Amino acid sequence: MKNVFFYLALALFSISMVAQNNLTFIEANEAYNKGAYEKATDLYEKILKTKNHSANLYFNLANSYYKLQKTGPSIYNYEKALSLAPNNKDIQINYGYAKQTRLDNIETLPKGFLKRFYESLVHLPINFWAWFAVISVFLFVIGFILFYRSYNPSLRKVYFGVWSLSILLVIFSLIFAFATEKYQKNTKYAIIYLPEVRIQSEPNLRSEQLFKLHEGTKVQVIEMVDNWKKIRLTDGKIGWIPKKDIREL
Repeated sequence: MKNVFFYLALALFSISMVAQNNLTFIEANEAYNKGAYEKATDLYEKILKTKNHSANLYFNLANSYYKLQKTGPSIYNYEKALSLAPNNKDIQINYGYAKQTRLDNIETLPKGFLKRFYESLVHLPINFWAWFAVISVFLFVIGFILFYRSYNPSLRKVYFGVWSLSILLVIFSLIFAFATEKYQKNTKYAIIYLPEVRIQSEPNLRSEQLFKLHEGTKVQVIEMVDNWKKIRLTDGKIGWIPKKDIREL
């Protein structure tokens, strides 16, 4: 009986939280439309603190920060919005405007065909490889059954080919499922949050300063030591930055 009351109370709390967040979201939108961007960002951030996430919430928050000329937070939230709605044209357009406010213009090193092809595969969702494996196993079973039930030599060759190909597809899907999981787990990005930061050669302030980066620049995080993170830029440059100066996506 106690469990029933507990789950009932939890359900009521969840419903109450959703209703409160909806009211806060409406209030934040009204503040934004009136030009009260500071108030709007505070209200959107308040919703995020309740662990409520959506593309629209991040998009509106990014727009508010953009209006306040806060490049770092705006780009960070546009990135978060795109991760939830990658094909949303409005987010893509506004994000393009925000990126134009960045001071750093970092070139991207050209990649070979094989590397581009590999990255296109590991960027696919894990669910894609799961379904690919399921379909391949289904083809394997069908090909196996038809091969052993058929007495026609020509058809047996066809079924054997389907059977053999399905085995290769299962292996292929499993390999790239593990590769995708590893890639997505180890590939982390972050946004520079301060107006200007120094990139050091080692994880300490006494080391050589390699270069400077500015608010809104996107970097790849490749290692962490204490309160420092090692980053890589799209032009291949590598260095260390204090953890507090960036915000991971």
